Amino acid sequence: MIVVEKNVVENIPFMLIGVGIILGGIFMFLMCRQKVPEVSTLPVPENWNGLIQRTKRSLLWRWNSLKPVGASCRDPSECGTTHCRKNICSF
Repeated sequence: MIVVEKNVVENIPFMLIGVGIILGGIFMFLMCRQKVPEVSTLPVPENWNGLIQRTKRSLLWRWNSLKPVGASCRDPSECGTTHCRKNICSF
């Protein structure tokens, strides 16, 4: 008959967590040692005019990128309220 002390049985979950952390650390170490493949880009064509298309942003992204009331502005389109008075976003 095998006799196991009570403290050993209670510590098994903690030992499993410790083993998981150690194995995760080893896995991360091995993954970080992998060489990153180099990416080569194509040269810019001679007839490239330098215009870049703007991507369409979501409404939430546009709201978050607009300036709040009281911020300095040069154009009404910069402000969240679309009101730029005396170079300050206002209501």
